[in-house]
Amino acid sequence: MQPASKNGLSIILVKTRKIIGVNRLIILLFAILIAKRLLNSPLDIPLIIVSTKEMIVSGDKALAVAEALTATSMKILQLLSKERLDISTLGLRLGLSEAYISEQIQVMEGLKLVNVNYQRGKRGIRKVCDTAVKRVTILIE
Repeated sequence: MQPASKNGLSIILVKTRKIIGVNRLIILLFAILIAKRLLNSPLDIPLIIVSTKEMIVSGDKALAVAEALTATSMKILQLLSKERLDISTLGLRLGLSEAYISEQIQVMEGLKLVNVNYQRGKRGIRKVCDTAVKRVTILIE
């Protein structure tokens, strides 16, 4: 299940037979109308709009995300959810080496769980990170 994207809006196609509440139905209908306009998709395909702070994964991507979410990566994400931090500060706060933190960040960046920017520091360039998502939903199919 790959998200379609146009104009910065991520949309995931979902086939479902679940009964949903009225609020979710309204959101779903709204998503279908947006998709019809943006992606020229037929109206019979249910769609869910996913905000930039929520990730819904399934299949191989779900396995990769599940493998990446270790105790350390969860602690990193919890710290980053409160403030943007560089690799050195993350290492100090967690009592871990910068090399290990950098490796974890690289994996999470590849999965789009964190955003990374480079800024000037006192002694060169520093890698500053923040969370890309607040919620991850893993679909088991």
